[in-house]
Amino acid sequence: MKIFQYLLLVLILVLQSCKGQNDQEEKPLTGFNKVELVLDTEFVTKDTITQKGTTFLNATTKQEVSVLHHIEDTGFHMYNGMSFKNQDIGVIVGGAGLITRITKDGGENWLENRFSRFGNPFYSAAFSGDNIYVIGDSEYVFTTPDLGENWNVFNTKDLYEKRGYFFNKYYKIRFVNQQVGFITGYGYINGKDEGFAVILKTIDAGKTWTTIEHKGLEKETEGISDFVAFSEKEIIVVTFSGRSYKSTDGGLNWQLLFETDGKDFVNLNSIAFSNQNIGLIGGLAGDLFYTDNGGKDWRKIDMPQDGDGHKANISDILFTKETALITTSISSDYYRDTFVYEFNIDDASIKPFLTSDNEEVLFTGESFGIQAIADEVLILDRDNLYKTNTLNK
Repeated sequence: MKIFQYLLLVLILVLQSCKGQNDQEEKPLTGFNKVELVLDTEFVTKDTITQKGTTFLNATTKQEVSVLHHIEDTGFHMYNGMSFKNQDIGVIVGGAGLITRITKDGGENWLENRFSRFGNPFYSAAFSGDNIYVIGDSEYVFTTPDLGENWNVFNTKDLYEKRGYFFNKYYKIRFVNQQVGFITGYGYINGKDEGFAVILKTIDAGKTWTTIEHKGLEKETEGISDFVAFSEKEIIVVTFSGRSYKSTDGGLNWQLLFETDGKDFVNLNSIAFSNQNIGLIGGLAGDLFYTDNGGKDWRKIDMPQDGDGHKANISDILFTKETALITTSISSDYYRDTFVYEFNIDDASIKPFLTSDNEEVLFTGESFGIQAIADEVLILDRDNLYKTNTLNK
């Protein structure tokens, strides 16, 4: 009898253990839920798009340019960000309707996911291992572990529930290393007079996210547009209010690096550093500033004008080995001959980087993303994604 009771107890413990393991496997990430359980599935769609690969010659560099992504009738399609893990696997994100397109074969095929029936877009994406994280004009952090086949979401409103009803826009996500990452953006609590800068942080590769109650960013009522992180502790941000700040303690405290006021006000929305000393920040109307001493001093750089005399928004910056590539954006009804420029660090000169003599190649010039993969550079232009070699291999 005692032997039977002992065997029964062992069986119960084994079954409970298996049940616990199964329950653990069903939970995708801490605080995350399957997208089908959270969003209105009537407007969650999935589609596969095949692209016909084309090429043209970069008239400036005399190197071939591949078109990895293109839409004939763009409608309201607008891609605001991208992230490529390698030459084959990458994601572009935008709107209208919280859209992602993911490729695992270098752009020949794209899996599209759409999560909203409204015009709200995604702004940024980042890889953490095999997981892709996507953020934008939504309270949710989206993630997929299998290149878009399945999705989970985390509601960041839960982080602010004690303060009131939370509205937000998240503009940038980046991972510093395999475990640590940041999300920056804008937040507003219903009933309050002003908004505030938002910083979210993960220390477990995106499984959980927490807020950083920062000090020194109280003036930033329009939010943080972009940032660069040298390490988990050392971070520099730019804001829509025209300032740049630095933190050396992981975002808890901030010191002002750069500020424009009055008639010289600049709306800043892009930043990049090649090392802890050399960096560029950019904003609306072609405002570009250069530092070679870590932000202690800044020099204004004159950007070229468009054909109609305007200077475009500096939307993203990429440092290569000896230069920086600057991509720009301007919303207009005409096509632009040049929207990507090369900045020479030695003499601070700027010249066009991507041009074409092919009459069939028309640049929209609404570019919000540029990234290097090995010796190649990827350039996003509204619905087009170009790939070409850098000048300084």
